[in-house]
Amino acid sequence: MDGRRIKLEIQYNNQSISQAIAPFVTDLTFTDNLSGQADDLSISVGDRERKWMNNWIPEKSASLQASILATAGWGNTKAFTRKLGYFDIDQIDTSGPPNKVSIKATSVPESSTLRNQRKTRSWEKATFKKVAQDIASKNTMKLHFSSEENPLLDRVEQQNEADLVFLMRICNEAGFSLKVANKSLVIMDEERLEKATAVDTISRTDSRLKDYGGADSLSKCYKSCRVTYADPKKKKIISYIFTPPKPEKTSRVLEVNEEVSSEAEARRLARKSLRGQNKEACTFSLKMTGFLTYYAGQTLNITDFGHFDGKYLITAVSGSVGTSSETSLSLRKCLEGY
Repeated sequence: MDGRRIKLEIQYNNQSISQAIAPFVTDLTFTDNLSGQADDLSISVGDRERKWMNNWIPEKSASLQASILATAGWGNTKAFTRKLGYFDIDQIDTSGPPNKVSIKATSVPESSTLRNQRKTRSWEKATFKKVAQDIASKNTMKLHFSSEENPLLDRVEQQNEADLVFLMRICNEAGFSLKVANKSLVIMDEERLEKATAVDTISRTDSRLKDYGGADSLSKCYKSCRVTYADPKKKKIISYIFTPPKPEKTSRVLEVNEEVSSEAEARRLARKSLRGQNKEACTFSLKMTGFLTYYAGQTLNITDFGHFDGKYLITAVSGSVGTSSETSLSLRKCLEGY
């Protein structure tokens, strides 16, 4: 098995501490999530002299920026730098013996009100991007909106909800993913992500594979989705039923009763709603030796797993570097035809 040399670049409150911290770091772990959960970073340092428990202890809410520099190896022919992003320290743990301090950080800025402050407000005749931009601006953050579709919302209400809870709810309804990274709100069209070219193929016989697992469930899936709305002004019923080319083998129909203004809007809502219900039907996980350069939101193919072969979307990447290195991938099978 080929190996790599790993180097860490770490900034604390925008000041490089890479050389100072290097002799103490025992391991670094991170998680890169596609949607629904914050990214996280954890750095463990040996504290034999008890410096980190005393004068060197980091401040909660201080910022960390981390990158991993790796030489060629573990199946990669070139050196690579992976930027893990911007994080705020939210927890410091100590344990022993031997003395050790763990510095844990999250991608959600502690200076924002995204998580813990409930708010009530509404928008009328606003695009999805406009609503997201308003929330980003209120939290002094940037918005990265990657979707060809930008639905017009007749009316949407945030009712005693934290910003992230509200945004996650309307993103799920629209078929978008949502994450917080590098002091930005990142919203992407999941269907568009699934259509992207696979970045790699992993086989069951791959020498780097440590273990794997898969599940293909039907219990929460639907064959079709029917959208029905009785328009009180026009005094007519708008209805549309969507069935994908290769429907799940069940007779269940997902019923959605939400306001729509046209059959085209009803069709879009039916497709997105069915995707939301069925997207987790087939999932897979891989644990690989070494630090590998995958990102949440990429797609890859898996082969020689029989029924589970196919194209998958990476929903989470967890990595650890230290005395040994490994990468874990959470995957869900890409939907076909919707």
